[in-house]
Amino acid sequence: MALATTIEGDGILTSTNSSARVFRVYGQIVDKIICYTTVSKEETREWVALTETIAKSTVDAASQVGLPSGAVASYSASEDQRNIGSYKLTKTITYADVTTMTLEDYPA
Repeated sequence: MALATTIEGDGILTSTNSSARVFRVYGQIVDKIICYTTVSKEETREWVALTETIAKSTVDAASQVGLPSGAVASYSASEDQRNIGSYKLTKTITYADVTTMTLEDYPA
């Protein structure tokens, strides 16, 4: 099997995470609870069977092209199969947090 010398496509989605944090502020002026919900999202993609050169040069470039506003990507390269000399490239995208605000009634 020949090793890839270019990065093609979006890679393989290997994991995705989403978490929500909820903050409640009890209002003294209005009789509502202000509820702020912040959602954080992260996904990891991999490319396998790469040459060392293409894996390392992609990490060094650390391209942020094509990402949505506020998102950042980090890259790492690691040995994948020692006996054939292939490398794996991992790209982790951390998206900008999204915060929404709602009003809730006080519990009865």
